[in-house]
Amino acid sequence: MTHQEAEPAASALPREPLRAGVERLVQPVLAGRETPGLIVGVATPDGRRQFFSYGVGETDGAPLGPETLFPIGSLTKGYTGALLSVLVDEGCLRWDETLAELLPQLQLTPQAARLTLLQLATHSAGLPRQPTDLSLFTGLLRFTFTGSNFYEVLDAEGLARFMAGFTPPPHPEPAYSNIGYALIGMAIETCTGRAFGPLLAEKVLAPLQLTHTGLEPGPAHRAQGHAGDQPYFMSRGRPVADWRFPAAMQGSAALYSTAADLLSFAVAHLDGDAGHLNSLLADNLRVRTPRPEDAPGIAWVTDDFDGIPITNQVGMAVGHTAYVGLHRDSRMAVVVLQTSFNWNFKIGHKLLLRLVRGRIAWADVAEVGQLPAPIIATGRPDRE
Repeated sequence: MTHQEAEPAASALPREPLRAGVERLVQPVLAGRETPGLIVGVATPDGRRQFFSYGVGETDGAPLGPETLFPIGSLTKGYTGALLSVLVDEGCLRWDETLAELLPQLQLTPQAARLTLLQLATHSAGLPRQPTDLSLFTGLLRFTFTGSNFYEVLDAEGLARFMAGFTPPPHPEPAYSNIGYALIGMAIETCTGRAFGPLLAEKVLAPLQLTHTGLEPGPAHRAQGHAGDQPYFMSRGRPVADWRFPAAMQGSAALYSTAADLLSFAVAHLDGDAGHLNSLLADNLRVRTPRPEDAPGIAWVTDDFDGIPITNQVGMAVGHTAYVGLHRDSRMAVVVLQTSFNWNFKIGHKLLLRLVRGRIAWADVAEVGQLPAPIIATGRPDRE
């Protein structure tokens, strides 16, 4: 499939103000009842960060805001990749270190034992998205009816059982894997002798001042999740409860964050000269295996849209969908957080492409018509 947006060139159409451009993309999704609510965050080259909130919001009925906490699912991998690069830089780990060296407690086939940390970090180890054994299949089937957590079987023992029988293909192609980042999280704890959460906070979250990101969300300002495309047999829009992930899956999918923190994290990747940590983050975006779609960096992938590279991540958690994308040359980033599980995360791609192509004038915030007023915030205002 070729990534492209069929639309006239920017010079052939008037440029929309940012607010109107967001509205044009969001309203069809809301009108089609694809999601009860969402928040969009945009970082532009002038340093501004603006947030636009729509629809159903927090668990207490409050509207969504820049500091509303969402489970971000697989966007966790971007933070794990950041921590991993720090530990490699510090000499605790090496990119060429093998799985047998990283996790000596595991029983591995000879082929799996030779897999490297870099292969795990770039989804190039030949690992499946998740195990295909009976226990996980049964949990997945139950999930489609109830929304229950089918990853609860992937604790350290479950991962060890899977890896004991896993043999990678001779020449694996990049393919997304939750297992790979679970193994990375375990390797980080083995290497450092420390728990994943506090180490991430010390090495990544605190230096970047991401004070609303972590494994324990707390009760305040939580987004209320809803059934969407999944769980398949639950009615769309029905409220669902957040999952709790086993400790072995923390590096893969367990973090909570906010639109404001996610946007700050994305922007931190755009200026490699701002500091040493920023240079490590910028290098994580670098494509290791060139290809038109899903070209892997460290945790991030890059898609080519008619010559425009969009680097992005997508996270699915029961009741929620999270997207973060950025364009390095223009120094722009977009975050979209939905209060339902949807396979449609293209709002983020489309908005970022229209910004880059000049279809949306990010420097112009003039009113257009009588649009509903979004939440617009500059910087990171904390909510009491």
